[in-house]
Amino acid sequence: MKTMEKTVDEIRDQILDAAFARFGQYGLGKTTMAEIAKDCDMSAGNLYRYYPNKAEIGAGCAMRCFNEMEALLREIMRRPNLTAAERLKTFVLEKFYHVHEQFSEQPKLYELVMYIQQEKFDMIQALMKGQQSLLAEILAEGNRSGEFDVPDVLETASLIQSAVTIFNAPHFINSYSFEKLEHDAKGVVDLLVRGLGKKN
Repeated sequence: MKTMEKTVDEIRDQILDAAFARFGQYGLGKTTMAEIAKDCDMSAGNLYRYYPNKAEIGAGCAMRCFNEMEALLREIMRRPNLTAAERLKTFVLEKFYHVHEQFSEQPKLYELVMYIQQEKFDMIQALMKGQQSLLAEILAEGNRSGEFDVPDVLETASLIQSAVTIFNAPHFINSYSFEKLEHDAKGVVDLLVRGLGKKN
């Protein structure tokens, strides 16, 4: 029986799988195109047909991570029977759990994050803008239900994003215990919910 050939997208996904595994174990700097090609059972020359350089592979890996995060957060937005306060807490904490698991298991991914921040910051900005929009939706939901009293949901969403960024930054994940970060994340989001609440 003849085996069906892989599509271009399937091959590109295979390359990203192999690269992400290597970046997580050895770091971006110590990973070579030849090693990624070997992990994919292809020649280095063939690898360059799909990605011109390691930087573009790194960007592809980062975009995949961003898409996974966006999918998680959008799933939280669709969950039924949550108050706005519960949705905000879930949004902050599950994002923290997701990022912490990823970087605690593969601490070398920090190098990839630093590369994206320095060379592809437009990707970071797009990610942050999308998450800010989702936070604004939660705040607007709280206003409609009477839980929150937020005059400017976009500005407040931006401030909330700034307040909780520490819990998703690889540098802090590598510097503090899970218990410490989880405790602080819960405390910060509780403070935010109380501050957002409608005043009598």
